[in-house]
Amino acid sequence: MPKSTYDVVIIGLDLPALIFGALAAKKGYRVLVIGHGSKDNVYEVEGFRFVRRPNCFFGFADSTPIREAFRDLALVSEMRNVPRQITPVSSFVFPQARLEVSHARGDFESEIAREFPEALEGFSQLFDHLAEVEKPIESLIAQAPILPLRRFMDFFLHRRLKKEVAPVAPAIEALTKGLLENPFTMAFLCAPLQFMSNIQSPHRFPVPFTRLLGHYLRGFYLVEWGYDALRELFLNRIKGNSGDVRPMDFADVITVRRGRIHEIDLRARDETIGASVLVAGTSLSEVLDLIPPERAKAKYKAKVEAYLPSHYIVTLNIGARREVIPEGMARICFVCKDPRQPLEGANLLMVQIDPAMHPPDEIDQETVSISVSALFPVSKGALEAQRLEAFHKEMLETLRILMPFIDEHRLVLSPSAIGIDQKTGQKVVDKAGLVPIFAEPLPRSLDLISWQIKTAYKNMLFLGEEVSGALGFEGQFLVADIALAHLWKILPLKAMVS
Repeated sequence: MPKSTYDVVIIGLDLPALIFGALAAKKGYRVLVIGHGSKDNVYEVEGFRFVRRPNCFFGFADSTPIREAFRDLALVSEMRNVPRQITPVSSFVFPQARLEVSHARGDFESEIAREFPEALEGFSQLFDHLAEVEKPIESLIAQAPILPLRRFMDFFLHRRLKKEVAPVAPAIEALTKGLLENPFTMAFLCAPLQFMSNIQSPHRFPVPFTRLLGHYLRGFYLVEWGYDALRELFLNRIKGNSGDVRPMDFADVITVRRGRIHEIDLRARDETIGASVLVAGTSLSEVLDLIPPERAKAKYKAKVEAYLPSHYIVTLNIGARREVIPEGMARICFVCKDPRQPLEGANLLMVQIDPAMHPPDEIDQETVSISVSALFPVSKGALEAQRLEAFHKEMLETLRILMPFIDEHRLVLSPSAIGIDQKTGQKVVDKAGLVPIFAEPLPRSLDLISWQIKTAYKNMLFLGEEVSGALGFEGQFLVADIALAHLWKILPLKAMVS
């Protein structure tokens, strides 16, 4: 017998699920969040503050899903004060060239003229017309259609939406064709997008390519304490709207009857929670493991386990003396070893200075935390700590292009995706340090979504980070909106109906 019952129970603390939970609680749904072992993004080693995955924020000023989520949650003042634009946007380093991406167009074009004089006209055309090309995408995102569009009745909606964004493909191709033919300018344009999106090579898809490129040129944002601060913000909104948050609890067994989730037993507690709707806010496979085999949908579980990422973003953290930072380097820097090679593996790095984004008055003037992130290709074999260690050595080799004296100044090395098994003492893969990247978006998703939000269970939704799709950080807010539409269909509130 359930001790208490909630309209929505969220297992896990992935950001899309918490955004959704906060919005649902604001609309009157009773929400419970179970931490289920989720880890903070920021962790500390020998006094250095490191991150499990890079903090990469954009779109606060111009994204409809982000802006409306903050408005609906009465977080307008936080929207104005918490995110601060990072200036300059980034640095970009090749072995033969170094550029600074600046908000000031004149300064940016001077950098391009120095390193890529033959491409200056192409970049100028891109800067002049990109905002106009992006307008249909903003309109599409503002509608927040329920994606992917699979029902028969969705046929006409899908056709209409495709027609609305149809001008984007030829327009962005005309603007970038010459730039993408040159491997150096292609890498300069496309490499940053690899870390902004949850799909591989987003420049292959005109809608996300255009949207992400616009976000990149408008700049990244600093949020003190990064993802952890945003998590706390949305958790507080859930608690402030009669919801409950139990970050230290674990779900143990999920009871299913006739294809519906009914109850969740909590681990190490004599307590059962009733749930009208269950949301997986962490690995979907891990949540499905909590359903007894005799009640589980085996084919669906096998399908979920077979749908693997093509890459993971892995992060290597370094504590060093601050003099290792090159003079004039931006807070975020992209390093490309050889633009003629695929923009993956140790060939491409994103380097962040003080990645935990702690307050300025807590920054040590003598030492510095550095996060180095790269796209680790997933092979068919098991992901092992030894393979990650070898990959980290390759990442350090590429990092020496930017910081040739990193070995002399390095004090601490901490790979975020490698932990120690407490039972065996052996090194193991820590999934909290892996960001999944998928090969392509789902069909009929307008190239925006990389994983189904609906599941095979009638009242269960999936809002782990995998669903963020092509738009990355902005996509987390978009899928929260889509999930709200699903929630309204599954469980309409009587007060809202009346």
